[in-house]
Amino acid sequence: MIDIDQFIHSLSLLTFMAILIEAVTEILKNAFPVLKDRSTYILSILIGISLSLAFQVNPFGLEGGGYYVSAVLAGILTSRGANYLNSFVKKLNTSPKQ
Repeated sequence: MIDIDQFIHSLSLLTFMAILIEAVTEILKNAFPVLKDRSTYILSILIGISLSLAFQVNPFGLEGGGYYVSAVLAGILTSRGANYLNSFVKKLNTSPKQ
């Protein structure tokens, strides 16, 4: 049976991480204009994995070496969430041309 409090905590942490990944990626893109599409995609994945390991995120509850697999997968998933968040925010910020 799923513990609802643990589920909400995990979902909140992953959402926070996605927002943080997007913020850090945007800061680095502005600091280093040479970063373009593919490199920012890879950068967001690396930031996601790093934050996942730093926050000790283990969404699959694995132990031993499996913990690192779980943390890396969480980092990849949240980095993709950050990309979707970025696309959503860009759509909100675009106004129709008059």
